[in-house]
Amino acid sequence: MEGKGPYRIYDPGGSEARAREEAAGGCSYRQLLEENSILRERMKGLKSLVNLLEESQSEASRLRQREELVRDNEALKSSSFAASLCMGGPVQSETQSSSRHTAGNKCSTCFTLKIVFVLSKLNITGKGGSRDQILPPQAGSAAGVIPLLPQENIELASQLKRLESSFSIFAEESNPNQLLAHLGRMAVEFHHLSSKVQKNEQRTSLLQTLCEQLRQENNELRKKMEEDHLIRNRDLEQLRLENQKLKELVTGGASAATAGSASAPAGAEAAEAKEEPVKVESPAVRPKMEVSTPQKKKIKLLEKQRKDVLEVNKQWDIQWNTMKSQFEQKITDLRQRLAESQKTVLELEAEREQRQRDYDKKLLLAKSKIENVQGEKECLNSETTELKQKIRYLQDQLLPLSKQREYQEKEIQRLNRALEEALNLHSPSSSQQPPGQGNFADAANNVKKQELLNSNRMIISQVKIFEEDFRKERSDRERMNEEKEDLRRQVERLQGQITNLTNQVRRAAARKTYLRPYVRLSERPAEPSLLWSLCAGGTAGPLRAGPYTSLPGCPMQQAPQPPQHRPLYE
Repeated sequence: MEGKGPYRIYDPGGSEARAREEAAGGCSYRQLLEENSILRERMKGLKSLVNLLEESQSEASRLRQREELVRDNEALKSSSFAASLCMGGPVQSETQSSSRHTAGNKCSTCFTLKIVFVLSKLNITGKGGSRDQILPPQAGSAAGVIPLLPQENIELASQLKRLESSFSIFAEESNPNQLLAHLGRMAVEFHHLSSKVQKNEQRTSLLQTLCEQLRQENNELRKKMEEDHLIRNRDLEQLRLENQKLKELVTGGASAATAGSASAPAGAEAAEAKEEPVKVESPAVRPKMEVSTPQKKKIKLLEKQRKDVLEVNKQWDIQWNTMKSQFEQKITDLRQRLAESQKTVLELEAEREQRQRDYDKKLLLAKSKIENVQGEKECLNSETTELKQKIRYLQDQLLPLSKQREYQEKEIQRLNRALEEALNLHSPSSSQQPPGQGNFADAANNVKKQELLNSNRMIISQVKIFEEDFRKERSDRERMNEEKEDLRRQVERLQGQITNLTNQVRRAAARKTYLRPYVRLSERPAEPSLLWSLCAGGTAGPLRAGPYTSLPGCPMQQAPQPPQHRPLYE
């Protein structure tokens, strides 16, 4: 009934004069012109209402696209959170969990906004009196489903809060068994969340189908109302023509009656004189009166129809006014919702720009970290080369000392043998001396004894010197061995640091290459992340505990173990 105002019926007034009828006809014609202008203005208003409805539908589609973009950003943050878990950073896990919570809240607000928009569309199409009667039987089931949506959103928010708390516990926990238990609970919660999302999507699709059915029914009703309006216009034209014909017949009979009454006497007998032409009629007037009796019946019937049509017109006028007020109220509601949706779109764009800046900052930080790690690696390489040179220098010094030690040990052994031989020679010479040669032998023995004592003293002093040299050499050798062990440990430690730094550089490069396409695709909607799909489907592989353990579906899979460097000196 869009663009159709109340019906106005031309009422000529059967027994009035021609001049009065012409004036009434002119007034009714003017009223019709005014009503046509009013109806045109109302048509323009209804067309603007249709344009506003189309704009609201386009805004709803844009909001759906923004919702998909928010979901993609949430998937990106979940993947970055998994990557931070692979690297083992507690600070990054806390930040990623907070960002996940904000992204989850934004996603839930977008989802509730989408549901509110669909409910507003249902309220728009279902407020009219005639629309409620034409709703299909599926609308009852949908009306039973709609009140459950806020409760489902509350459950989703509570599950998101529980998931955030489990993420914080997972970031703070140190026991691997408890970590695996938390991961299992998190996978179950992800599965529940995915089922809730699927149910909500099914409900939104059901609401969309209902809205589409209501729109089709609205179009059909509009077509029917236009056809009824055309039929009523035709009937009205036919009634006008019949009314004009009857008016001409009635005016002709009235003129004949006035001509007969003019010949009668005036005064007090005027009423009797007026009745006489009715009683005593000429044969020419009788057929006219006979004709006028069925015409009067027809006039009465037309008057009755006119009254009915006027009643219907009043009812249509009341209904049209109520529909107009309802549509104006809906227009104001739609404008408010449009302003709110534009505000949310601006907020989402600001958040997207802020996230883009955060991603750029993270990439710059990762680049600076990679450069720092490379510099540290170069410094460690230079230190290892210096330590290797020092070890070679100490080995070069150790070789002559070991040779000198061997020489001193041989010299000590030779001196010990000479001392034993001297002692063995002294004992038999003293036992085989003859008694006659006492003094001479004693003097010679004293001289030899003195020489032997001197030589023994000299040998003992040399032995002491050799022992001191040997002890010094031994202490030096032990000290050099300790220094060599310390240097070997330092070399092994530095090699382990080098391997760890190279692994960190590889992981940082892999993370950079993984985040780069998501940063490029942040301007347009992307596919859901692999982590979300794996957690929703529950087909992820088992976790392996170790220093390089990664989540299933993570872009950086099991990192290779560092090569076991053998020590330089065993």
